[in-house]
Amino acid sequence: MPERLVLSLGGNAFTREGEDFTMSGQFSFAADALAPLAAILEGDTELLITHGNGPQVGYILTRVEEALGKAYRVPLEVCVAESEGEIGYVLQQTVHNLSGGRRPVATVLTQVVVDASDPGFSQPEKPIGPWFDPAQAQALAAAGLALVYDDAGRGRRVVASPRPLRVVETDIVKSMLELGIVVVAAGGGGIPVVEAAGKLAGVEAVVDKDLATALLATELVADGLILVTGVAGVYENFGEQSQRLLRNTSPAELTRLAAQGQFPAGSMGPKVGAAIQYVQATGRSAIICQPDDIAQALRGNAGTTIEPDQDV
Repeated sequence: MPERLVLSLGGNAFTREGEDFTMSGQFSFAADALAPLAAILEGDTELLITHGNGPQVGYILTRVEEALGKAYRVPLEVCVAESEGEIGYVLQQTVHNLSGGRRPVATVLTQVVVDASDPGFSQPEKPIGPWFDPAQAQALAAAGLALVYDDAGRGRRVVASPRPLRVVETDIVKSMLELGIVVVAAGGGGIPVVEAAGKLAGVEAVVDKDLATALLATELVADGLILVTGVAGVYENFGEQSQRLLRNTSPAELTRLAAQGQFPAGSMGPKVGAAIQYVQATGRSAIICQPDDIAQALRGNAGTTIEPDQDV
């Protein structure tokens, strides 16, 4: 068992397909998703949990848009912070109940530094929030917001997704882990901020959760990284008759397959990229698996394990 483990939960860890999104549903599904961690929580493994926030931040944005003119405007990075608090509460309570209160757990609102000149700011491509009817979309576009449109003329906001450079609270997270505290951090990729003359300021953007997790795991020199997703692992030719689950692979093989277009940006691409980044930076292994397989994946019996290239 790794001494310091980073576990990243995808957005599917908080909702089931076809079910209404509710707070009680989030608690229920989080309990199911984290159940395989019971054995880990019985030991002394230092555990950091990161998570996605796509559904939650979308609903927060819906509330913000509906309240325009009735309440003060909440910028996107504050919406991310609010989602970190909401999901952190769910995960804190779930871990507490799962460990019988034996393991202390805390959420850290996490700021992630990005480059103000990152190309993502001039070409926003990350869709967020709800779809707006044509009239609403036209009004938002007139207000200067970038949108993408569907065939019915509905619009959805797109924002920058700059590459994460540094996690501001890394030393705090490290100290908490060393004290035996289970830490929830870097939720939704963290709160995006830019830095100038030693001062931080929030920016309208979202940071990729998997890349932020890999960065934090690297900064913490974690012994293992698990990226939890909705499928059994990384597949070659996914969705085709010839699909093949990659049980053991390497950054070189994944890079070759990615160049063939095997891992689309909207699905497995970010997780594969994050795993490659972490493995190459640390020389340690990463795992991509589904929630029910976490325990077996740590034993090498499930999921996809990405190990350093042999010549490294």
